[in-house]
Amino acid sequence: MTRGRRRRTVLYASLGVALVVAALIGVIASAQPSSDVGSNTPLLGNPAPAISGPGLAGGRYSLSQFRHEWVLVNFMATWCPPCEAEMPQLLAFVKHHASARDATVLTVVYDPTDVGALKTYLAARRAHWPAVDDPAASVPYGVTGLPSSFLVAPGGTVYAYVPGEVTASELDSWLRQGSAQGLGRAGA
Repeated sequence: MTRGRRRRTVLYASLGVALVVAALIGVIASAQPSSDVGSNTPLLGNPAPAISGPGLAGGRYSLSQFRHEWVLVNFMATWCPPCEAEMPQLLAFVKHHASARDATVLTVVYDPTDVGALKTYLAARRAHWPAVDDPAASVPYGVTGLPSSFLVAPGGTVYAYVPGEVTASELDSWLRQGSAQGLGRAGA
């Protein structure tokens, strides 16, 4: 190979790499930030579908009994590694809002064969928020993967949707935004 031919090959290879990097930067720059995830569901801004069923720790729960506070409807299963990874964030969120009583989590069983294991899993992690077994709930919410979380404003409208892991700071940011819009208070 001649020297000039090698230079052209290196030049073309460099240009190809530069184009790939530029395309990647364009994709990343135009990606939707996590604070805008709520636009991925037709439920956004609409009444949250009903959830009702036996509580994993006893009693019965329904989403409607929490209309006075923000509720993170969180579909999960014990066999879901991202569900386990987000658990510390859910615990931090609930702890942060415990004294103000302005927000809670409502765990919904995604896999009907996982009810007993999920009850044990939540108890072992001291996740003492409501957890309900409503086998029909995932259909009207359009849940296709786990974890899936829907932030429901006081009054019952879906304010945000997170397909995948959610963070406590992300939730608190949405609560502040929603409170500023008059949808409900966000304490502490």
